[in-house]
Amino acid sequence: MKLKCCYKYLIVFLLTFVLFGSIASAKSAETLKDLRKELSNLQAEKKANESEKQSSKTEIKNKTAAISTSYQEIEVAKNRIEIAKEKIAQSEIEIENITDETNELMRSMQIMSGENAYFEYISSAGSLTEMIMRMSAVDQITDYNKEQLKKLENLIKENEQLKIDMANYQVQLNNNIEAYEKRINKLDARLAELDELADSIDDQIKNQKALIDYYVGLGCKEDQNLQQCVSIANNSGWLKPLNKGYVSSLYGYRKHPTTGVYKLHNGIDLAGNSEGTPVYAAAAGTVAAITRKSSCGGNKVYIHVYVNGTAYTTYYFHLLTINVKVGDKVKTDTVIGTVGGGKQTRSYDSCSTGAHLHFGVAKGFYLGGGKEGYSSYSTLVSKSMTPPGFGPKNWKFTNRYQFYK
Repeated sequence: MKLKCCYKYLIVFLLTFVLFGSIASAKSAETLKDLRKELSNLQAEKKANESEKQSSKTEIKNKTAAISTSYQEIEVAKNRIEIAKEKIAQSEIEIENITDETNELMRSMQIMSGENAYFEYISSAGSLTEMIMRMSAVDQITDYNKEQLKKLENLIKENEQLKIDMANYQVQLNNNIEAYEKRINKLDARLAELDELADSIDDQIKNQKALIDYYVGLGCKEDQNLQQCVSIANNSGWLKPLNKGYVSSLYGYRKHPTTGVYKLHNGIDLAGNSEGTPVYAAAAGTVAAITRKSSCGGNKVYIHVYVNGTAYTTYYFHLLTINVKVGDKVKTDTVIGTVGGGKQTRSYDSCSTGAHLHFGVAKGFYLGGGKEGYSSYSTLVSKSMTPPGFGPKNWKFTNRYQFYK
């Protein structure tokens, strides 16, 4: 059981590595020029993603057509087997008839009632010529019947072999269909991954553009170090993003409740509040990115913060409304948005089963510049952690200052 669990973890890690590239080799963007280069790379990744999606759809279409053709060929093979059976039955009847005729002829050639009927038939000829003709006729009939029997027996063998060949052909076609269906299932799963990746890439492109505009708005130069261009307040601790609630789902690997996909839940879910409940910044900082109406996560806000001198990105998913914009300086009493995830967001947010806030914390600055910054969402996931100050599942808090130790 432990080995199986470890195997799942390994698969998730490898998929993340393949889809998003090597995390260790990622270099932080330190200037506007670096951010623009990252934007270009994201756009190229999106193009490659779209190309793979199209090729996968084409292969699915071809495999589906092949399955349809195989089913048609199976029906043809079934019909050929039935025809072979009918021919075998007809041949067996003809063999039986010829056998009866031959036996009758042979009986006429045997001695019956003490007399040699064959001899009488031959000897009763009126002339030598007629006798020879009668002998020849009997021989020809006998030879003909033997030849017909041989042909019919060969035909039965051919049809029996046809039945075997068609049965084997059906097995082959069914194996082909099974292989095609497995391949289609794999392609469908890959398409789902590519769709999720496409959403992530689109979000990163939008956020990267917004971040570039933010730094440009601050007056940062193309080659200027971005950390020198922006200042973020330092916090001495963490507050809760809600006035009250409880932990309904923990940080860690789990089977997603709506998609069924086994993956890392890179945050905690806080329930116990209705849609529209105010969501606050858990620490003072700068709004780094905003995503609107994502198919999995809905409205999202990312905020860069320093807590005790360490850089973090805090993120808030499944929001009903967003009350801030990229570049805003927020304090711990700033209402950054409201709780969503329920009926009012279900039309576009498919990854939520009810009103709640997904709250996450990751080290470093996602979509940020300087040595603490990185642009890959997979890096954010790899640097994510259990948000500080929360207890186990179902742990309740009644104010923003309540800290679990």
